[in-house]
Amino acid sequence: MSTTNNELNATNTAWQIAMQEILRVVIRDLYQAKGEAHFKQHIERIEMAAVDSIQTDLRFRGTDEWTEVLVKEKASNFVTSLLTSFTYDRA
Repeated sequence: MSTTNNELNATNTAWQIAMQEILRVVIRDLYQAKGEAHFKQHIERIEMAAVDSIQTDLRFRGTDEWTEVLVKEKASNFVTSLLTSFTYDRA
């Protein structure tokens, strides 16, 4: 793999980690105050809304249907994996 590809992969990975941590802090701060059940309900609602938006509202110009379906599926899976990784912090 070339240096340019390594740098691009490092940048993409760093961006993903940064967004994940920002999202984790925001969600925790917004929904932690009312207890664990409330927190879990909000995580589920956010997941459902995000996946629905990806599947129904996201459009790609200049690509074929197969690529669009693949990207939507991967994005939906990423949303689910990310949000289900969040845990309620009792501290």
